[in-house]
Amino acid sequence: MAEYRWNISEFASGFDAAAEHIHPYYIELQNRILDMLHFGTDSESLLVDAGGGSGRLVEQFLKRFSHARAIIIDQSAAFLALAERHLAAFGPRAECRLERLQEDWTGNLPQAPAAIVSMSAIHHLEPAEKMDLYRRCFDSLAPGSVFINADEVRPSDDAYYLTRCKAWVALKRRAMDASLIPPSIHPALRQWEERNVNHFGEPRKSGDDCHETIDAQLGYLRDAGFSQVECPWRQEMWAILHAIK
Repeated sequence: MAEYRWNISEFASGFDAAAEHIHPYYIELQNRILDMLHFGTDSESLLVDAGGGSGRLVEQFLKRFSHARAIIIDQSAAFLALAERHLAAFGPRAECRLERLQEDWTGNLPQAPAAIVSMSAIHHLEPAEKMDLYRRCFDSLAPGSVFINADEVRPSDDAYYLTRCKAWVALKRRAMDASLIPPSIHPALRQWEERNVNHFGEPRKSGDDCHETIDAQLGYLRDAGFSQVECPWRQEMWAILHAIK
């Protein structure tokens, strides 16, 4: 099996340093996720970040909810090494686990989570893997708990989808030309362009950018058992999917 590209430490550290220049809604989506979490400030509830990468979202969560705990699930050892440094100040309130989202990590949680969140990760799963993940998240959550996925999505129209992919490539190129993105991650961004623009429409496999429409994923969440399924925010190639158990 080929090496997972985000296990390359230079890619991980480059993305961590320049995420807000690579992802045009990086900060806004984090804030929107946090605003959707209705925990009391003294809550000791558990949040799980599925595909939490370098831990930036969990870091903000633990600052806001000073008694809560969080677990990051990610398959990139390089990203989790960054997360452990970002979260060291929170001691046992933060935990990092090296696991693939496709694995049954939900069966080994210390308690039922009050929330499972994800940002820019689940789109790497094939449709059947997304459906399986949503079912496992539903089964593991406590009643009344929330699932939030802030992720890349695709329009239903292929021509418009390609237009949005090209627009994102142009944004990243401008940021690279302005030296806002470290050279260490330029190859990864060029690979994204190669896969999603130069080879647009070709079959995707697990680990690629397996973008799906909002409607398709809301259907997956309903089929998994979630109620009050909605998309409260969308912009260009990004959306927030929100569901309550």
